[in-house]
Amino acid sequence: MNENSTKDLGEKKSFEERVFARLDAFDSRFDSIDARFDTVESRFRQVGNRFNIVDARLEKLEAQSYDTKPIWERALNAIMNVSLEVTEIKTKVAGIETKVAATETKVDSLDTKVTAIETKVQNLETDIGLIRTDQRSIRNELVDVRRGLKHHIGERLDTILRIVIEGREDIRDAEERIRDLESKSV
Repeated sequence: MNENSTKDLGEKKSFEERVFARLDAFDSRFDSIDARFDTVESRFRQVGNRFNIVDARLEKLEAQSYDTKPIWERALNAIMNVSLEVTEIKTKVAGIETKVAATETKVDSLDTKVTAIETKVQNLETDIGLIRTDQRSIRNELVDVRRGLKHHIGERLDTILRIVIEGREDIRDAEERIRDLESKSV
């Protein structure tokens, strides 16, 4: 495993904060797209209103039995202009839909990556839990070994002390015998 993988942990923002910041950026982009759709919708309403106005004018002219040829020419010209505007709007909407699809793909990719990272974090948490359990077990074993050593050393020291005391007593007895022997030989 690469040893440099933990060096990136010194960043000021946590991973979750960075992910949420990216998601906020997506939200603002979607808000921008919504605003564009609202603009498109408004333009469609304007086109609809224009059609209604043209229809009303045509009905008025037909009711008054006027010569409608010049009016029809202007109406057809207006309809052609509106048709061009609608085509332009459709092109822009198609571009927006493409961008939204690309954004959805990126969000899906991020979601997959976040899921993978969450899995890795869960595995690390499990490993850390196992390490802590092992550490506690080793600590308990060391405490038991320390207690055993203290008891064993204590027993040895007691034995040594007993031997020293017995040795002193034996030396005293030997010195006393030597004195007795010396006093008898004099």
